[in-house]
Amino acid sequence: MKVICTQENLSRALSSLERATGKQTTLPILSNFLLKVEKGKLKLSSTNLEIGITTYVNAKIEGDAEIVAPVKLISNFVGNLPNSDVVTIDIQKNVVSLESGGYDMKVRALDSKDFPIIPEKKGGHSFTLPAQELKAALQRILPCVSMNESRIELTGVNLLFLEREVHLAATDSFRLSEQVLTLPDGAVGELYAAFREQNPSLILPHGTMQELARIISPETETVTVTFEENQIFFDIEGVSIVSRIINGKYPDYKQILPKEFSYSVKISREEFLRAVRMAGVFASQMSGEMSVSVSPEKNELVITAHSSEIGENKTIIHGEVSSGDPLQIMFNPRYVIDGLNALSSEFILFLLNSPSTPAGFRMIDSQGVVDMGYLYIAMPIRK
Repeated sequence: MKVICTQENLSRALSSLERATGKQTTLPILSNFLLKVEKGKLKLSSTNLEIGITTYVNAKIEGDAEIVAPVKLISNFVGNLPNSDVVTIDIQKNVVSLESGGYDMKVRALDSKDFPIIPEKKGGHSFTLPAQELKAALQRILPCVSMNESRIELTGVNLLFLEREVHLAATDSFRLSEQVLTLPDGAVGELYAAFREQNPSLILPHGTMQELARIISPETETVTVTFEENQIFFDIEGVSIVSRIINGKYPDYKQILPKEFSYSVKISREEFLRAVRMAGVFASQMSGEMSVSVSPEKNELVITAHSSEIGENKTIIHGEVSSGDPLQIMFNPRYVIDGLNALSSEFILFLLNSPSTPAGFRMIDSQGVVDMGYLYIAMPIRK
């Protein structure tokens, strides 16, 4: 079989597949991708048994073949070719040859019969989500997903489907973030209602959502979501992702979200972030603690950290503090830094109740309006 296609299209397709390949030494075939002809196009697929990715490449095709080849090796070769070049792929028995201009390579291929079957859609309930809002939401909440598999439900992102909204949330018990996506009118209809009736909430693996965010390009307008037989499909501009769903019950995190806050501090995000990073240098030398003191009278925050081995750090930041008594609260600096990094506005709202209850962070837009669609929660260190 001979295939002729552009370097740009082939490189983009291989890049989509690369991170869905498996690293298991017991199943080396998962470090490869499946190449075959389907519907007059070149079909490329990869999987790590949790997530499967399939994409199509427009090409001039002569003959027919189905082989398995190492994705990283070929992706690296194609990615380093000049963008304007045409790539010729020649498949003869168990050898794949690639040639472009003065560059060529040959790699040994494997039999496709050993490659895992990647599920394909048969129907199911579908609806669309706004792509750019979804990408931004995932980038904000993914850092809060737990990497500890002792509680498997916390290793994924929880999606709660409401009548006109989708709530995405992640937590590792030390911090929590929630983003509310408002569905456009065109996305709310009978198909979404049928989906929601069958799936009021789902837990999707961290890796799946990470790949989804990566594949959404700045030009992507919508993502089509389809659910069937305990699997979920995402279709994005010619790329299809299929993923397992995590079985389990996600914690009722809504119960721990404070209904209101006694203290609010409008403050520069950059100044706050700089101060916490400085405190983190000292806090990392001891038990990972820093103190944040709120002074309504002086309209300031005082961030301090102390290490008996190297010294201490203190930073005073001025802001707009609501009225109330002075308050001191302890945090792990890393969790505050993660929260501040997730915010994109120049000024933020730092929200507090007491030294032992969760603190919140929200964005403030350029018009001074608080963004109620995103909330980051950091748990304090209790003494």
